[in-house]
Amino acid sequence: MKIKRLVILAGVLASFGASAQMPVPLLDGADTGGKAAAQAQVGKQLEALLQCKAGTTFTAKAVEAEFQALGLVKGPDGFLLPLRKGPQPSLFGDQVLAALVSDADGEKKVVVYLKKQTGKQLAKKLGVTKIDEQADTDEPSYFKQTSQKTTLLVGSASEVFLGNSSIKYQSAVTCQLIK
Repeated sequence: MKIKRLVILAGVLASFGASAQMPVPLLDGADTGGKAAAQAQVGKQLEALLQCKAGTTFTAKAVEAEFQALGLVKGPDGFLLPLRKGPQPSLFGDQVLAALVSDADGEKKVVVYLKKQTGKQLAKKLGVTKIDEQADTDEPSYFKQTSQKTTLLVGSASEVFLGNSSIKYQSAVTCQLIK
């Protein structure tokens, strides 16, 4: 009789253990959806910041945290880079190859380097029409003075040097604030 009770008790305990573990995969799946939604929200915030509208302000630390939430990690020379594995972060409908946030010499900058869109395509998307004569790019680069202290820059294809390597990009978006 005691053995029968032990077997029943073991069966009941085993079923509790199995049912307690069952929701874990469901929670993992829900978390992935939550993470994707959070990344999409961060992407929208970064896109709004990079449009550099009048009155735009930011702290380098906060923007770096947003890029990290988007899926970038700190790399050489202060650049933020995507992980080699996993989903690649994107902004303005294009893959982010690198980002840089700086706060020095009386100005703050946030720069994003994109993979496929040309500077001309991105400038048109952002409503930037003035050609930047000072830009050192083969194709035209553009700028828009959005206020006395803010400037939106859209660069064309070039490359950025990171330590001992470089990244070739098709366009770059910069929000520049003068302090």
